[in-house]
Amino acid sequence: MSAVLPSSDVTRGRRLGFAALIAVLAVAVVAVAVPSARSAAPGPLARPHVAANVACAACHGETANAPAGGAGCVTCHGAHPSTRAAHRSLAARGELACPTCHTAHGAAEGITFDGEGAAVRWRATTEERVAAEGPPGATVAVVPLAACVRCHDAARASDPLRACIAGAPGGGFDACFDEHETPSKPLATTGKCAHQHGAARYVAWDAARHVLDASLAPAAAPARAPWMWVGSGIGLGCLAFAGAGLAQRRRRRPRGTKSSPAPIAPAVVRLPVIDGARCLGCHACVDACPFDVLSVERHVAVVARPDECCGVGSCEAACPNGSLRLAADGEPLPDRPHVDVRLESVDRPGIFVAGDLTGVPLIRSAITQGARAVDAVAESLPRAARTAGRARRVGANDERVDLAVVGAGPAGLSAALRAEELGLACAVFEQSTVAATVRGFPRGKIVHDPPLELPLEGALWLRESTKEEIVAQWTRIVRAHRLDVRERHRVSGVTGDSGDFAVAVETPDGTRTVRAARVLFAIGRRGSPRNLDATVAEGAATRVAHALSDARALAGKRVLVVGLGDSALEAVVALARQPGTTVTVSYRGAGFARGRAKNVDEVRRLAAAGRIRIVFESTVEHVDERWAVLRTPGRGEGREKVPVDAVLALLGGEPSRALLEAAGLRVG
Repeated sequence: MSAVLPSSDVTRGRRLGFAALIAVLAVAVVAVAVPSARSAAPGPLARPHVAANVACAACHGETANAPAGGAGCVTCHGAHPSTRAAHRSLAARGELACPTCHTAHGAAEGITFDGEGAAVRWRATTEERVAAEGPPGATVAVVPLAACVRCHDAARASDPLRACIAGAPGGGFDACFDEHETPSKPLATTGKCAHQHGAARYVAWDAARHVLDASLAPAAAPARAPWMWVGSGIGLGCLAFAGAGLAQRRRRRPRGTKSSPAPIAPAVVRLPVIDGARCLGCHACVDACPFDVLSVERHVAVVARPDECCGVGSCEAACPNGSLRLAADGEPLPDRPHVDVRLESVDRPGIFVAGDLTGVPLIRSAITQGARAVDAVAESLPRAARTAGRARRVGANDERVDLAVVGAGPAGLSAALRAEELGLACAVFEQSTVAATVRGFPRGKIVHDPPLELPLEGALWLRESTKEEIVAQWTRIVRAHRLDVRERHRVSGVTGDSGDFAVAVETPDGTRTVRAARVLFAIGRRGSPRNLDATVAEGAATRVAHALSDARALAGKRVLVVGLGDSALEAVVALARQPGTTVTVSYRGAGFARGRAKNVDEVRRLAAAGRIRIVFESTVEHVDERWAVLRTPGRGEGREKVPVDAVLALLGGEPSRALLEAAGLRVG
């Protein structure tokens, strides 16, 4: 006979008693650990003061409630006279002191550079890390303009304060930083604060301005008050109650139960293959796919967006009757080079492919593939045939490397890092700039969610990274590891055989040839942007763009968006949120045919609310300095004039198919 387990009434009572005991102990501990004087303070101390363990008496004297006049500041920091005559006059009369601008509690803000490609933007004791290069250990105090409004009027055009206003998100900061020193009048560089002054100080100022532009100030922690004792006790008691319940459930869980690991993208994506005769049209595969690859049309599942497939197989697992399967290994895929499991071309041994070209659109998967391809290169290339260290010159215009990487995106940079780690001579050729595709994303766009793991670098701190953060990190990595990345170098052809490929490279100084033992294509599938099929007046050429980098720059403008793919849909949503912006969409189709469901739904909502206007079954015929002419067959006069300040031609890209085929790679 099995043992009788205690009922929930009994176990819940025990858990409540345990939680109450933890709450009482928490109140006692917090009451002892948090002095009453600190609890009554007007907000927490600033980060540097906490690090220096500054006592209240250092600023306020023996009387904690006495106002701080600034004498204590000079004791630690030394004299910092103002460089401005008016400020010096106020200070001499006792009307301007250190705490007037630099508060020690609550709203005190600043930026500290850690020397590892990041800065800590702090407000009181709350911190936020921002990707930025700056002098290691330098701290720049950020002064809120609220401290200046007693004497200045920012609304007056002639007021000197207007020159100091930062253009950061939310504004409200003095971005001059030159109150106490200027390049012509630097402060002394001796003593314990010497590393904060000198020539590096002005570098820190410039870096701090970039941080202000790139991030918002973190919310300051609230002042500690006596009620936090009770709150802490209640909070810990609730955690104890929940923890006890979780432990009890785990004890009751049958042994051998394991959680399923997160799916990992394969080396080569295998697209879903659907048997239409057996498909039930149940939407199970559609619901299981995280990237909207599948949809149901006429009661049968179809692969609507193959370029977004990550190949993890969650759709195959969700199919209830086996009518959906993933393509078999080696089965030709549309518009993909034929490669084996090592990512080496089946048609041209010695040429490898990684990243988006293989059908893997995820950044983390492209990074994994870049490193995996280089591992295969190292295995196939005997040490005797390798070039020692860096590229080696073999002629007037020729060089020799172990590996030539085409493209400086996630896969290409990962390959370069892995090659550096393995001691291979590697050169990366990029026709534009590092991470050019990501740079073209809208400002602030989240480009990935999970943490990234890079060769040589390890795990990056980035999470839910914006395009600005990830571009800044990649730029820092290229510089830190001195990778041989050559921007504005376009590969126009690859000839020869494995071990002695001739890579033709068009450089700003002319065409050169690089001899490479192995070649890795990591150029993505987008290729060059498709041009607008319309006549554009000479004076209107600058009004036509192929990417939206910052929607805020078009606030109050009249914008025509051409296309309705995902990039166009995201641009429409971003533009519709800008004040005063008029958005018109031209699309040749009769309705929404592409795009993720959430993007389509949001654009439909905006159109229904009158925030945007969509002209279906239309094409752009002409663009001049003021108007765009749309051709609308079957409607009215067959043409419509739309006033425009800018035209966004978001029509996708032309794949670099010609380069691949010229190199001897078959594209299925």
